[in-house]
Amino acid sequence: MRIQGIGRRIVLALGAAAGALAMTTSAASAAGELPQQWNPRTVAVNHQDGNSFLLRPGQIIAAPGDAQDVQRVLSDWRPSDQRPFGLTLFTRAPKTSDPAREVLEALARVRKMTSNRKQGPARVAPNHVFVGESTTSASAINFYGEPRVQGGPGSSVRQAVAPAALPLRTTRPDDGQGVRIAVLDTGMFEHEWLGDVQRAPGSDDIWDVENDGYADAESGHGTFIAGLLLQVAPAASVYAAKVLDSHGVGDDMAVAAAIQQLPSDIDIINLSLGGYTDHDTPPLAIETALQQIGAQRGAVVAAAGNQAIDRPFWPAALNSVLAVGAVDDQGGKWSGASYSNFGPWVDAVARGSNLQSTFGRGMTKVAQGATISPTDPSIAFGGWAEWDGTSFATPIAAAMIARTMSRYRLGAAEDAQAWMLGTAPPAPSEFPNAVRLDELEGAGGVTPK
Repeated sequence: MRIQGIGRRIVLALGAAAGALAMTTSAASAAGELPQQWNPRTVAVNHQDGNSFLLRPGQIIAAPGDAQDVQRVLSDWRPSDQRPFGLTLFTRAPKTSDPAREVLEALARVRKMTSNRKQGPARVAPNHVFVGESTTSASAINFYGEPRVQGGPGSSVRQAVAPAALPLRTTRPDDGQGVRIAVLDTGMFEHEWLGDVQRAPGSDDIWDVENDGYADAESGHGTFIAGLLLQVAPAASVYAAKVLDSHGVGDDMAVAAAIQQLPSDIDIINLSLGGYTDHDTPPLAIETALQQIGAQRGAVVAAAGNQAIDRPFWPAALNSVLAVGAVDDQGGKWSGASYSNFGPWVDAVARGSNLQSTFGRGMTKVAQGATISPTDPSIAFGGWAEWDGTSFATPIAAAMIARTMSRYRLGAAEDAQAWMLGTAPPAPSEFPNAVRLDELEGAGGVTPK
């Protein structure tokens, strides 16, 4: 696999962690409804059979060099002034009740009107919506009692008793020394065990953005991931930037822009987000970003998604990316996690269930049915929680690369990834081309202290 790196050689852990998504099999999902906390002006569903995904209404991405021709066709669409990696975002207020169809019709018009160019039709795509990848099961619900969106945010985080100190999922406290990992996610909460985490401007997480008493669906997601990274590679440096809101929603263009803004000394990027795309094509902005961030070789790690299907999940399904699924260890017997996507495009698997890590502090009401009620009880989180999902297999894989780099004094993440792939045992059979990563190194499922 080959990518290009920012300054130093770089590996990107792209957790399944965002693209466009369909709905769950619940009645609400079958109707194509979004969670009530999502703004329908910023997220739309493409309802076409066999091509379900989420996108930003009234937004189109044009590839580098194609903006001028796109503007000639879409004269009533406005180009953005910010153009990361030469990409251009065109916007227009939706004019119908089906904004997904509007975008797809505009894309078809651009491709048709530019089909005679010597270089081929203009490369354009929806601005796919990306979401955080955490869940306990296909029927997981959020604090509002709503079923989660397929592959997307559903706050099934659970209370857990906090330990006296951050536990280590390794016996070597120097694991990850000299390696810098970026977490592009929901941002961070303040936490005494994460005091050394460097944070980009504007990277604060939010517990309850609506202030309605119900914690947001992916609040604490980035904080949880940062803690997992430091449990597996405790000597690594972590850098946090915000690309998802507290409901876990972001998009292709925003992630590409954040990649461009990263410090030059980042070795590993963890993106615990992902999703499905228009006709299963690569997300244009992230694909372009990975192609342009440098001339050196690197490794890309991405989570496989949480819908228990084999549909390509992006950006994990990119050829240049190491896709990571989730597995469970039951007394030394490994099996695929019930929620994990699978298939021949998955390259590695790691633990993703019953993981405990750093979290936010706050009270939240918890709906007891399909809708909220004044009688809903409240629970409290005290900076520690338990969660499941390929979002959390992703930082384990990223930290394993950091661990391998420091243990074997490897300067390039790609070299560390190659070493791991060449020495790790095979994954369970539903991941026919994958290896299994064991951060506990055969400790029988007991976390080393």
